[in-house]
Amino acid sequence: MQHYNNEVIYQIYPLTFNYASGSTTDPYPSGAYGNLKGITARVDYIKSLGVDTIWITPFYSSGGRGFGYDITDYCSIDPKYGNIDDFKELCEVFHGKGIKVIIDQVYNHCSIKHEWFKKSVERVAPYDKYFVWADPVMKNDKLSPPNNWKSIWDCLGESAWTFHPTREQYYLHSFDWSMPNLNLNNREVQDAILDVSKFWLDLGVDGFRLDAVTHYACDERLRDNPLYADGSQQRLYDIDSPNGAVFIERLKKLCDSYDIPKTLLAEYSYDKSPEGFAKAKKVFENSRCNAFFTGALNEHLGKFKQNIADELKVSPYGEKINWAFSNHDLERAASRIFGDRVSVQKTKMLMSLLLTLPGSVCIYQGEELGLPNPESIDKCKNKKNDPLDVWTVCNKPWDAGRAGFAMSDSREDSSRKLALHPAPIHYRYAVSRQRDAESMLNFTRQMIKDRKHSIFNEYGNVWFLDYHGDEVYPYVRTNQDGSIKILCIYNFSSYGAEVWYEGRRYYLEPESWLHQKV
Repeated sequence: MQHYNNEVIYQIYPLTFNYASGSTTDPYPSGAYGNLKGITARVDYIKSLGVDTIWITPFYSSGGRGFGYDITDYCSIDPKYGNIDDFKELCEVFHGKGIKVIIDQVYNHCSIKHEWFKKSVERVAPYDKYFVWADPVMKNDKLSPPNNWKSIWDCLGESAWTFHPTREQYYLHSFDWSMPNLNLNNREVQDAILDVSKFWLDLGVDGFRLDAVTHYACDERLRDNPLYADGSQQRLYDIDSPNGAVFIERLKKLCDSYDIPKTLLAEYSYDKSPEGFAKAKKVFENSRCNAFFTGALNEHLGKFKQNIADELKVSPYGEKINWAFSNHDLERAASRIFGDRVSVQKTKMLMSLLLTLPGSVCIYQGEELGLPNPESIDKCKNKKNDPLDVWTVCNKPWDAGRAGFAMSDSREDSSRKLALHPAPIHYRYAVSRQRDAESMLNFTRQMIKDRKHSIFNEYGNVWFLDYHGDEVYPYVRTNQDGSIKILCIYNFSSYGAEVWYEGRRYYLEPESWLHQKV
């Protein structure tokens, strides 16, 4: 297999990927929820794509508020997904096809329903120090959180702190109040998490996608973040803690202790400010993580040029960058980027652009089919086959990306039984309807194959050419020493585009692209 940092990774959201019967502990044989058996059943399809690795989002026991990211037991599989034997089988089958398996690990936080947190609330040692607790402070004649840190998202407000009446202290949560931060400043907590890591590594996984590493540990003095002139926070103390880096170092040492070293793909975010770039560059240079999933291509088309250039400032030649247009927390890339102007040609161009970038890439399930958003998310909800009532309260933008996708447009296709099944429009994009050589699916397969035999599979540079307009992307892709150059031009617009490079004129018709060695 090729080096991890250049791999094509296929992200699987197991809840809606596929259901298959056969698990000895299957509580929902009606096929309401995707499961591990369902992933294993599609190994040949995934193999046909040519990807190197699958990344499976959380399938552990969880608290029901974070779609798997609010874990209640790190070493237990939620029954709806299967059991340990099902997981072992999955690893064996994919390894037999030459495909690596990485799984999400959520070490920044867990669920308020986790036994560790329940015991911490009651001050039971050693769990009393497993989370970040702090006394209230008096501000403006009222009891307030200990500092000004903000959560990334929380249904109760902006503060990263919530008061617990039993313990009579605030606890820290970088995200929702239902997901308290583990105290990774505490060596005992690090040890407990390393035991979790070893459990899964020993079962055969090839590495981890680490959720929210930016938030690992924090300033032990809990100092306020200073403010910029516009009132926003300069995030000096709540993220990128040295103790977080120490933990990652210990985790990578464990990963490297195996005969075939395990790999770490870290989710990492940073401020697009001079201070943020400097901090991110230092993290990338010093961290033992193999690659970073930064969300660089999560915005609209007009921002891609700047975001790609910014990422390559942080990680020259793309050695540690992982690129992706979409994931389970976003709307479908085809609709998010192109809206009503989406076309098969544009989704092909988008996939081609992604696969020219230096570093590793992630393709989210269904992206290889060019799936758009559903016409209406309500049309995807199967209320008659949702025994856990998972989708009733959900109407978030990301639901559009979580709806299932179809292998067939047949009335018997198993996807139709899912609690969140494909929308009617999605069956037009079913795998069975993309056998034609010109289909989006076969284009993706061919592009992945071609990438592996070109400089697109190497580290290198991306030099954007001067061009006014957000829908035309002209750049030169080089290998690392610059000895090979390929001119890449993508014209996503509805008008012809004229690009000049080294005195030569290149004209592209609307919705067309060019790759040419120069």
